[in-house]
Amino acid sequence: MRQLTFQRVLGSGAFGTVYLAELTGARGFRRTVAVKVLLPGQPDSASFVSRVRDEARLLGLLHDEHILKVLELVRVGERDAVVMEFVEGVDLSGLISSGQRPPPRALAELGAAVAGALHAAHTARHPNSGEPLNVVHRDVKPANVMITDRGGVKLLDFGVAQARFAARESRTGQFVLGTLNYMAPEYIITGDVSPAADVYGLGLTLWEAAVGEVFGQPKLKEEAHVRRVEEHLARLTATHAELTPVLRPMFAWDPTARPNAATVEGQLVAAADRLSGTGLRSWAASHVPPAIERARKDAKDTVGLAGQTVTVASEPSEASGPAAAPAEPESPEEYTLLRVDRPAFLDEQPRLPPSVTPAAHRPPPAPTPYRAPPAPPPRLSPPAAAPPPPVARASVPVAPPAPNLRSRVPASPAVLAPAPAAPTPVAPLPPVSTTPPPSGRRAKKPAKGVPVWMVVVQALLVGGFVGLALVVTVGLYLMLNRGGP
Repeated sequence: MRQLTFQRVLGSGAFGTVYLAELTGARGFRRTVAVKVLLPGQPDSASFVSRVRDEARLLGLLHDEHILKVLELVRVGERDAVVMEFVEGVDLSGLISSGQRPPPRALAELGAAVAGALHAAHTARHPNSGEPLNVVHRDVKPANVMITDRGGVKLLDFGVAQARFAARESRTGQFVLGTLNYMAPEYIITGDVSPAADVYGLGLTLWEAAVGEVFGQPKLKEEAHVRRVEEHLARLTATHAELTPVLRPMFAWDPTARPNAATVEGQLVAAADRLSGTGLRSWAASHVPPAIERARKDAKDTVGLAGQTVTVASEPSEASGPAAAPAEPESPEEYTLLRVDRPAFLDEQPRLPPSVTPAAHRPPPAPTPYRAPPAPPPRLSPPAAAPPPPVARASVPVAPPAPNLRSRVPASPAVLAPAPAAPTPVAPLPPVSTTPPPSGRRAKKPAKGVPVWMVVVQALLVGGFVGLALVVTVGLYLMLNRGGP
């Protein structure tokens, strides 16, 4: 069970109230947060609530130190609410209206921070799929830039932003949303929006903070637009002349001629390094705290939740749409809006018929017996010769058998032993080579050597021919050169 303790009002508007609250978790985890509670029953409230939910989902996908973090969507009673990180500050519009204009160096640092946040939004990709989100803020203006008492900068209000993500509820592509005075001309004429429109809005914001006046409604003809831009840039005082080369291309009529947010960020950082004077942190420390006190006095508790502790639902009801809040965090880390829980069906055992045994309990299959390959047919060998009949040694003398000339294995002494009679003389046999010649071929005769005198004659002949050729060549060369000039 989680609870929200609403402490005081931070601000209020036509569609709801922002409270300073303390979020308490089931395990004793506490965190100070800002809660925007929406008012039901307002005109066009359904479309507005859908845009607020889309803003919460979108900001859950964007990660930048200058973009306000949205922690989750909850239900407070019968109302939708957005839980955000708590950043106490005031918007730039309130400071300008009270005559507190930032000096040139502080303004350059502020513009660089906003340009960096826009670049992070324009180039953001979905953390899971990696697909570009194509985020365009569409409402960059001083009222959506918050400054803290320590010089921190936050870009607010992505509720009318154009983005591409699966959980989006509202469809804003057919409507021109934003504030008219800060719209780019091509957005009003064609309805097409691109990151160049945010660069144009940032240029208007910086010019308004430097001069202290509203730039005015956009001109829809190129000649009138260019003439007006030059007139307004000429109104910058000498102290802001360092920013004029940065602002001029941001007001280009052709959106493709405008620099991207990353380029603007680098140019403003370089301008801030060249400028001297009060920086953003020093200026904010002296001007933001009084503005915060004035905002507290003017805020009204239109919902009536200050001082109360309510239990928040872990998920919005079906009436609130498909948005779902994340489960209770186990550690004091950042809440995440997109949290994919493990489906329950993955942990359930499949239901099988009674006659089917689960695979985990089946006995292993019996091994297949080994079958030896059939033995090859036996080789046929010629029948052995019958042994000769025995001969009586006493009456008939036996001649010794001829030796095995192929194997040169001596016969057994018992067989070669002579009989008592005188041995029969045997003529000696010539030696026989044990290596038979290859079948079907005749043995090669050894190669005969070449006489030495023949080698010498061949060398002399070759040397003579070479010398003769050289002599002829030299002679021809001399004859040809003699005939020249």
